[in-house]
Amino acid sequence: MSEVPRPRRAPVGPHPERPGQTPAQRTAADAYRVTEEQVHRARMSVARNAVDPDDCRRLLDMLGLIGAPGETPPVRR
Repeated sequence: MSEVPRPRRAPVGPHPERPGQTPAQRTAADAYRVTEEQVHRARMSVARNAVDPDDCRRLLDMLGLIGAPGETPPVRR
């Protein structure tokens, strides 16, 4: 006999990576705010999946993840 899959239960208690912290509700202004960590993670994802350095550079530029040297990238403006 095959076992019938049970529905997954929602986790109970605080977040395992952030014990004791409850995430705050985001406001409308926060919806458009991008953190430095998010930019870094996006850049790393693009770099891992790019075919070559030129492809990586083009993709980062298209996504607004790089700007002129010493300038804030467009995604952070």
